[in-house]
Amino acid sequence: MTIEDIINWFEYNPRLILSYFAISIVLSILGLIFINQRNFRPPITYLYGILVYAVTIPGLLALMVTLYNFFFLKTNLLQINILAYYVPILSMCITLFIIHKTVPMSRIPGFGKLSGLFVIIMITFIITYILQRTFFGVFFIGRFQYLLVLFLIILIVLKIAWNKIVK
Repeated sequence: MTIEDIINWFEYNPRLILSYFAISIVLSILGLIFINQRNFRPPITYLYGILVYAVTIPGLLALMVTLYNFFFLKTNLLQINILAYYVPILSMCITLFIIHKTVPMSRIPGFGKLSGLFVIIMITFIITYILQRTFFGVFFIGRFQYLLVLFLIILIVLKIAWNKIVK
């Protein structure tokens, strides 16, 4: 089984993916109605943590696959499956927005590590894309100073992301 088979499975089972993300949005809306700063205590904090992870992990995976299809495979984004590519990203954004309106994200357990993981994933993606596009350009067109500046920027951003994960 390949990742493409998994994506195709979601395409042929739209009710599953729609119900999963609809439930997450409904739960966040219910939290917006019933939860506030005063009653945001440990059993509810862990439920919010589970909800955040339940929408963020599929959303980030869908975002990475979408970006990979667009940048590396040159796929037309108008021709890819809406349910497998766009619904998880949209649901993640909506759910995190609603949760952020309820309580600050810093109060949700593990969200700092999740945001650090997202930063490292994005940096890795950017590094891979840059290396794919500029590998020959650095040796034939670009200067060594540009490569050194790029390396220092990547190093600083990775250090900041690592500090977020370790905290």
